[in-house]
Amino acid sequence: MGTHDDAERIDALTEEVDGLEQTVETLEHEIEESKVAHPIELFFDLVYVFAFTRVVGLIVHDHDLEITLKGALIMALLWWSWGTWTWSMNAVDLTDRFRRVLILVSMFGIFLMGYAVPTAFEGDGIWFAAGYVLSRVLAGVVMWFGTVDDVVEHEAIRQYLPISLIAPVLVVVGAVVGGDALPWIWLAAAVVEVGAALTAGQNEWHVDAGHFAERHGLIMIIALGEAIIAVGVALTAAAGDDAGVSGELAWRLGVGLAGVVAMWWAYFDKLQVIWEMALEQASAAKTGAVARDVYSIGHYPMITGIVFFAVGLEEAFLHPVDPPTSFTRWILITAVVLYFGGQALVQWRAWRVWMYERVIGLVVIAGFVGVADMKAELVVLIMTAVMLATMGAEYWRFRDEVRSNPHLRR
Repeated sequence: MGTHDDAERIDALTEEVDGLEQTVETLEHEIEESKVAHPIELFFDLVYVFAFTRVVGLIVHDHDLEITLKGALIMALLWWSWGTWTWSMNAVDLTDRFRRVLILVSMFGIFLMGYAVPTAFEGDGIWFAAGYVLSRVLAGVVMWFGTVDDVVEHEAIRQYLPISLIAPVLVVVGAVVGGDALPWIWLAAAVVEVGAALTAGQNEWHVDAGHFAERHGLIMIIALGEAIIAVGVALTAAAGDDAGVSGELAWRLGVGLAGVVAMWWAYFDKLQVIWEMALEQASAAKTGAVARDVYSIGHYPMITGIVFFAVGLEEAFLHPVDPPTSFTRWILITAVVLYFGGQALVQWRAWRVWMYERVIGLVVIAGFVGVADMKAELVVLIMTAVMLATMGAEYWRFRDEVRSNPHLRR
């Protein structure tokens, strides 16, 4: 009897070991298959550093609502050019040298777009359009020919490209027509891009969740870097190029950096991981829609909010001891509404969780910045404190989930 029981235990242990070995093999395969950002993708993003800088410069130069809206429109087209390439590079093997060449050539188009930003609505729209067309067409070529062996993905792309390529045509038409019609035609192009994504998102897409989340995190860091540059540029301009470092200057550098740190924390502390998990856990039929809504569409207000925040910081630290101007007030308010509001909406889309702390935070910030009669540097400092307090309250509400989930503790 004992011998029979021992044999059963041995068989059970053998099955368990075999199961563990299969699990290990599966995990090893997933690790091998997991895609990480390729150096060419990091290099590719650098042209957007310049483009974002030009958008900030465009808005700072005029202090005008119309120009700010045009800046948001430029950001939409820049964002969609970046997003199309992100989908393409997520889908294809980047070890192919010809594809790398096409990516590098497309960088010229984005570089050209960035350079044309300040005068895009005043005669140089055709150069902006030329850069957009080059970038979008090459991204489509890479996407199309790089997925021919993936029947499912290729079918989704076949439905996406014909609609999406209408947008570059509209951008060219708008540049040729010019005048007051130009921004409206470019707005129509941006709407077409979203419409193409909404249509294609109904199909099945093969999206590497880790790579997709990483790429969007990297472009967010690039935008946040622009906000840091804005603080440094403004303080240099305010003090003069020949001015040395003082305790007062160090204080202001610290205040400006703290504001950017709060923005970074709001995204990278937990949300990046949480949204990556949502994409990983989506069914095959829903992966494309989640990637589209959470990232391609949902991240646009956030990235624009960071760029607007950079504008607000530059304006605030040009005159740090004076109360903010009306322009500085509403650009800072708009930045936080876009950034925190965008995050709240994306979290609802991803997990059906309402981040009401962030909504309360942006309302408090909007009310305070709108009426505060104090030094601009103190306004930025208090804004930062409210953002951090908001995230602290949010962490307290979800502390049990965070502590129990190893993915959220990394």
